Amino acid sequence: MINIHSALPTWDLTNKRVLVRADLNVPLANGAIAHDYRLQSILPTIDLIQKNGGKVIIITHMGRPKKPTAELSTKNLIPWFEKKGYTITWTDNLNDAYNKSLEDQKSILLCENLRFFPGEKGGDATFAQSLARLGDYYVNDAFAAMHRGDTSITLVPTYFAPDKRTIGLLVEKEITTLDKLLTSSKKSFVLILGGGKVVEKLRLIENMLDKVQTILLCPAIVFTFLKALGKPVGKSLVDQTALTICANLMEQAQQKKVSLEFPIDYQIATDNINGPLSLVEADAFPANGIGISIGPKTVELFKEHINNAHTIFFNAAMGFGDRKETVEGTTALLHAVAESNAFSVVGGGDSVAATETLNIHDRIDYLSTGGGATLTYLSSQTLPGLVALDIIKKST
Repeated sequence: MINIHSALPTWDLTNKRVLVRADLNVPLANGAIAHDYRLQSILPTIDLIQKNGGKVIIITHMGRPKKPTAELSTKNLIPWFEKKGYTITWTDNLNDAYNKSLEDQKSILLCENLRFFPGEKGGDATFAQSLARLGDYYVNDAFAAMHRGDTSITLVPTYFAPDKRTIGLLVEKEITTLDKLLTSSKKSFVLILGGGKVVEKLRLIENMLDKVQTILLCPAIVFTFLKALGKPVGKSLVDQTALTICANLMEQAQQKKVSLEFPIDYQIATDNINGPLSLVEADAFPANGIGISIGPKTVELFKEHINNAHTIFFNAAMGFGDRKETVEGTTALLHAVAESNAFSVVGGGDSVAATETLNIHDRIDYLSTGGGATLTYLSSQTLPGLVALDIIKKST
């Protein structure tokens, strides 16, 4: 837990260039933006820079390209900004970017996908210097990428004086909100976890055992716990390397009087994830079944815990968007969270996107832009992006 504030509001940026490391890694469908929450979240920082007289230069990554592709070019973001009333210039060349950074103070300069450049993943000092020369100030507002060691996150800020680098308003808001979870009263704090990233979520569980009262385990993470208990899971996703950790966590939870709640029925696919769907009782899980989501009995059971909660953290998207019947469990739980009186935080790209699809995003207290970064922070692990800004020291 850290108490931080962005220096951005105090800067006089008249005729200054501000290099903003954003995370605009939004889902695209045929070049169109499917969910724009991350784009919306960066606007307060952009608006404040422009209000204070500065020119905004945005650098961001999109996807995990092995080579430059039109589908993952930041050029796809231009229409969204223009519809919002912003003047925006785009470039795919860092030399051209430098020249354009000195022009038209009111126009946002958007650079090409950082991951199209080999230096972004290689800790390349030359690449870092090429990015750093684009700005007089550096602002990291890419919370969702702050757990990574990418050049633009960890190396570029070191080329700016301490009083000319800071976090953006989004990162400040993220940390302030997540700290509320880390300091929340244990009473009636419900953690709802599902999906993949099993090891990352196990670290989160371990760190939160002293802070939560109940943990609702959903597919797919639940199957590693069940396997550790010797329960049938069929062909469901299991992290074999984490069985001992799960066993230890269950023992710790019992000692700390934390209730680990398992589903009592499941939606499964037969033979493969695209196979026919059916509902099964937890104790009758077939050998050829693959757990996809929770069943209706579990929905009702979990809703009771949600309705009685004072605080909720949800990162448990289940199912597949192209098979609507597989997301019914996620939908039911998110509706329950939205309707509850609890202070609610939803994290993870799929979970946040689901709140937008269901049009309940404005009934959740906070939607975190981070996936892995949110899990890392709630696990009380170091975020390299904060270390690079000298906001926190590296863990030893």
